[in-house]
Amino acid sequence: MKILTLALALLSLLAAPVSPSLAADAAKEPIKIGDTFAYTALPEIGLFYKRGWEEALKEVNFNGGILGRSIKVISRDHGDTPDKAVLVAQDLVDREKVDVMAGTIFAHVTNAVANYTGSRNMPLITLWNTMPANEGKQNDTMFSLMTTEGESLPCADFAATLNVKKWATIAPNFAYGRLAVKLFKERLKQLRPDVEFVDERWPTVNKIDASSEVSSLLKTKPEAIYSTLFTSDLTSFIRAGNRRNLFDGKIIIGQEAGTESFLHSIGKELRGEWYATGDPNSAPKNDKDKAFIEAYQRKFGSPPEVYTYSGYLLYKFIFAAIEKAGSTDPDKLAKAMEQVSLTTPLGEIRMNPQNHRSNFGAWFGRLQPTQTGAELVDWEYKDAAAYLNNAQQK
Repeated sequence: MKILTLALALLSLLAAPVSPSLAADAAKEPIKIGDTFAYTALPEIGLFYKRGWEEALKEVNFNGGILGRSIKVISRDHGDTPDKAVLVAQDLVDREKVDVMAGTIFAHVTNAVANYTGSRNMPLITLWNTMPANEGKQNDTMFSLMTTEGESLPCADFAATLNVKKWATIAPNFAYGRLAVKLFKERLKQLRPDVEFVDERWPTVNKIDASSEVSSLLKTKPEAIYSTLFTSDLTSFIRAGNRRNLFDGKIIIGQEAGTESFLHSIGKELRGEWYATGDPNSAPKNDKDKAFIEAYQRKFGSPPEVYTYSGYLLYKFIFAAIEKAGSTDPDKLAKAMEQVSLTTPLGEIRMNPQNHRSNFGAWFGRLQPTQTGAELVDWEYKDAAAYLNNAQQK
């Protein structure tokens, strides 16, 4: 079985004549990708993401590179502030002379880097876009693999099927959390006008006062909770909630609570009925999902991790765009990125030319505690295309 193939329609381009010596010299120079990510602030996610793009880099160079040139990645930690991230991007663009930028994850960081790279006409493909899809593309040279719509809206669709009416939300107080809650509430109210939201909690990211948040939720007495907390904030919230029996008898939908690293660290402590987006276990429901599981395990030697696979796909998009463009010219690269399609066991992954977001979706399922943690079971892969198209039409 072929593990992962690129479906590329090669574009014939006429190049302006150059001297053979200059062309030979240019061919010797590697194509440079400037990678920047929150490797220190989000060490586990950063590790999985890097594992993915390193595999893609190894593959492309083993097969001779692109356009007769090897690929070189210059990777930097962008921290968790926009100012530092822009300085890192400036260094990669001005001193390292990279041909394309990749990475970023925090909303405020991504927006700052995208504004800078847009001003420099530098192609940027980000891991996550936290701007509303119905606002269209941020600029002509920014593209994104993952979207908030692709995570939040499947959660809302499932919530609408539940026999509960009183909901509370808790999310980090920054762009990602704000957009996720907005999308969830609007979708759920559209599908279930009878539901009510009895509480909204907005802790500062990485500074949650978990006891205070739990106290508020106990007072408002929701039947179900929608959470977009992650990493240490989510861990603190769960442990504080367990101490006061917050989750007993409740349904909790935890966006991204189903990631492998989180489930291993605290999954066995879960109480209540949990559903989440995250990393699927190895028990697929259909042949297409089975193909993905088998392909992933053969390639990476471990169960699926969404951030490893997304890092891999992100760089595959870059490689495909360079090959399709026939050069590293930024305008040609941006145009090619709008046309690239990757054939994967999940189906075609492609960019939407109107909003510059891909249809790479999410795995949604139930969290089942195990002796060593928990796992995402009864899962289903949700392609993001329908959710992005719905957002585009609003």
